[in-house]
Amino acid sequence: MENQNSQYRFHIYIRGIILIGFTLLMTKLVVTGDMLHFIAPKMMPFIYFAIVVFLILGIIQIWRSGSKKREELYCDCGVDHTSGSSPLKSIAVYSLFVIPIITGFLFPEVVLDSSVVAKRGFKSLAVNEEKINENEDETSEADEYLQDPEAYMEELEESVGDKVAQSSNIPDVPLEHPEGFEIQEQPEEFYAQLKAKMLKADTIVFTEENYIAMTTILDEDPDAFSGKTVELTGFIFREEDFEEDQFVIARFGLSCCVADASVFGTLATLPDAKQYGDDQWVKLKGTLSTVAYQDWMLPSISVSSIEAVEQPKTPYVYESY
Repeated sequence: MENQNSQYRFHIYIRGIILIGFTLLMTKLVVTGDMLHFIAPKMMPFIYFAIVVFLILGIIQIWRSGSKKREELYCDCGVDHTSGSSPLKSIAVYSLFVIPIITGFLFPEVVLDSSVVAKRGFKSLAVNEEKINENEDETSEADEYLQDPEAYMEELEESVGDKVAQSSNIPDVPLEHPEGFEIQEQPEEFYAQLKAKMLKADTIVFTEENYIAMTTILDEDPDAFSGKTVELTGFIFREEDFEEDQFVIARFGLSCCVADASVFGTLATLPDAKQYGDDQWVKLKGTLSTVAYQDWMLPSISVSSIEAVEQPKTPYVYESY
């Protein structure tokens, strides 16, 4: 019996150490500022709460592991909580928690780059318009079903089969939001005021606080800003069908966490653009115009000056209203 109690104390102690390990890892990410590589600032209160809870639970577990009192070791709920698994199974289970802690301390945090952009594409109003057109097509498909249900279902099954066969093209970056999370609505008044301010400015300077909003406003009405001078910082990436003098200057924008990251970028043209490779961070200044791209009318920057810069400490931008 004493040997069984010793084993149970050991397992409680290990669980306490794991909780303390996650506490230290989260604390390290918060102190260094690297936590913002994974979540948006508005999610930080949840991290602070988790740090406190994990710390308290870890201390309680470690304290329990050293207790000699049976009532502090067992809950007497009628269920045997002692571990009956083999040592190898216990090691395998605990490794699932220990390895992320160790790698979190040993390896640097990875920032999203153009390889992710290649799978998702950059955020543009044109993409939203395409989705609207897709919805209109879905409405017409309902009429097709009513006219000939059997033929429609056969065609649908063939379409699903094709999509499954092409599933290797699906992005391997998760796009789900945490359960219960809702994307913040874009306040119309804020956008109207910011657009008016941008139209009045001689030079539109993209700020980290309003990068997402300013990019969205340009995409919504590119003609209104034609001839305006803009100044912004971001990283470079290119689509496969770009001309040699074309690239996109962009930033990753987060609503909640890195899983829902979208790319907010603006097309730019520069005669010697080839000297700047993908993922190169630059600060540029230029004049806005419009350009047709894949049947979309998008804003484009004719670059007048450009300089390579270091990646910012906080490379992402966040939605804030």
